[in-house]
Amino acid sequence: MELARLAVPRRVYTMSHIEYAVDRLSWLYEHRDLVGGLKFVEEPPILRFFFGKLEALDNWGAKLAEAFKKDFGTDH
Repeated sequence: MELARLAVPRRVYTMSHIEYAVDRLSWLYEHRDLVGGLKFVEEPPILRFFFGKLEALDNWGAKLAEAFKKDFGTDH
């Protein structure tokens, strides 16, 4: 299992901001089958996750964007 942390400063964002983020993350979780992998194309010896460059393994980003447009339209 791979985990990611989402840190949000509580004094900066309103409840509607948080609800919007939860809605989009829920949508992404429902469409997780469209998300593919990434590979390092540039990997520095230290702090590779901060300064390295990643590239998609296939064209999954376009497929995910198309599903997003279908569900939410193009005005987002």
